[in-house]
Amino acid sequence: MKDHARERLSLNRWAGRGVSGVTLLLLLFVVACQAPSALLWLLAYTPSGAEPSAIACPSPQSCIAVGEAGLFLVSQNGGQQWFPANSGLGAALANFNLTSIACLPGSQCIIVGNQGLILTSANGGQNFSITNVTTNGNLTFNEVVCQSSGTPACAIVGDNNTLLLQTSPGGSWTPDLNVLSAAIGPANFNQVFLLGSSLWISASTTSGTGLNALLYSGDSGQTWTLIIVPQALAPQGVSGVGCLSVSTCYVDGTGALLETTDGGATWSSTLLLGAGENQMPPSLSGIYLGPGSTVFAYGQNGALYQLSSLAGGSVSGEAAIPQILPPAAAQLDFTGMICPQALTCYIAGNSLAISGGIFYASPSGSSGAGVSGVP
Repeated sequence: MKDHARERLSLNRWAGRGVSGVTLLLLLFVVACQAPSALLWLLAYTPSGAEPSAIACPSPQSCIAVGEAGLFLVSQNGGQQWFPANSGLGAALANFNLTSIACLPGSQCIIVGNQGLILTSANGGQNFSITNVTTNGNLTFNEVVCQSSGTPACAIVGDNNTLLLQTSPGGSWTPDLNVLSAAIGPANFNQVFLLGSSLWISASTTSGTGLNALLYSGDSGQTWTLIIVPQALAPQGVSGVGCLSVSTCYVDGTGALLETTDGGATWSSTLLLGAGENQMPPSLSGIYLGPGSTVFAYGQNGALYQLSSLAGGSVSGEAAIPQILPPAAAQLDFTGMICPQALTCYIAGNSLAISGGIFYASPSGSSGAGVSGVP
C-alpha cells in the first residue's frame, strides 16, 4: 500500500464535523469516482449438501476446499471447476466440520476442524493422515496458517485460548502456554497471522463478541503483549487481523476496518464504500492479504471488500471497495479466502438458510467465462 500515513476517511468523522447529508453524498460520489472498480465474483461451485468453509492452493492450478461434514473438494484448473475427492481418509471425516486449511507451495498441507482435529499431508494435499496428539472432543480449531520462511512455520488457533505452534514444516505441534501471560482472559482465538518471528492473534469472548485487543509476539511466541484497539473506532470489537509488515496491520469487526502504521500504537478508520448512514454496518470477521499487498476484508451477510488507494482527485487516502457478487450472496457468511495469483481469488460462503458455494474472481472483471459448478 502506498502512503499509509495519509488521512483515512470515516463517515462518523465527517458527520462529527458538521458535514451535511447532501455534502456527504457528494463526498462519497467523488470517492467512488476515484476508486478502482470492484472485482466481479461469480459462482464456481454450489454444494449439494455440506457447505465449504475454507480454501487453499498448493499451486496456482491445484486447489483444495474443505467444509462441514468432512467436505473435501479439489480443483485442477485454477478454481473454475470443483469435484469431490478422496482425502485418503474416506468416511472417517464425515463426523467432523473442517474449518481451515493451509498449504505451503508443493509440500505440506494442514487441515483443522472441530473435535480437535488436525490433518496433515506431505505431498501437496494428495493424501492426508490424522494427527491425534491434540484430539479433544470439546475443542474447535478456527484457523491454521503457515509461512514459507520464519519461525514458527505454522500456527493453529482455536477456542478456549488455544494456540499450537509448529517450529518447522512437518514437525510436531506444541501448545504455546506463554500466550496466557498476556492476561486477555477467557477467549476464543479467531485469526492468527505470521510474519517472520512475529505473530498477531485476534480474539473474541467465549460468547462470540469481538474484543478491542490483539495478542502480539515478536519473538516466535515466547512472550506476548496486548495491543489495544480503541473502542471508539471499533465499538463491537475486532475479529480479523492481517499485517503487511511489523508496523502496518489491519483489523476488522462489525462496521469497522482499521489500519495501523506504527505497530498498533495508533489506529485509523478506512471508509467502507456503500455502507450508508441508514444501512446496517457490515459485519466483518476476517482479513486476507493477497499477492501484491492486496487487502481484503470479509464477513457475514455477503460482506466482501477490497482496500484500494484513491488515485488522484480531491480526496486522498484509502477506501474499502465493495465487491460485485450475485444477489444471493447477501445471505452468506464468508469464512475463507485465497488468491493464488494477483487478484485471481476464491472465497467460500456458507449459510444455514440457503446453499452457499465457492466464488471466483479475476482482474479481468469477466472471470465467469467458462466457470461452472460440479456437473
